[in-house]
Amino acid sequence: MFDSLILLFISLLTIPFLIAQVMPNRKWLIAYAIFFGTLAICLYYNHVTTPIERRGNGFSYAFGIADACLFYTSGIVGILNRAIVLYLKSIAYTMKIWFIASIVILDAILIILIFIALLTYY
Repeated sequence: MFDSLILLFISLLTIPFLIAQVMPNRKWLIAYAIFFGTLAICLYYNHVTTPIERRGNGFSYAFGIADACLFYTSGIVGILNRAIVLYLKSIAYTMKIWFIASIVILDAILIILIFIALLTYY
């Protein structure tokens, strides 16, 4: 039961990343970045303007903050990853296996750094 809940949680967090990966060109990616940025700002504004006594406490509050941080992180990393790939396609760079491996490593590093930064910010 608990394992399936964690799997569902992780699969839902990959949605913002995967949406960014299917953007066909720069215009669509910019539109998605504006939409995602607006959504992230609205969620953060709602968090900040909620009084402390109504925010909650305990495990559910910590789980919600971690969920929000991971949601933002997956969207930001997806947008950066797709922007890099679209730029390199526009200058006719051939995609090799080392490039794909370095993009995956860059994604992992960005996920770790952004997640830690967001957790310390909250």
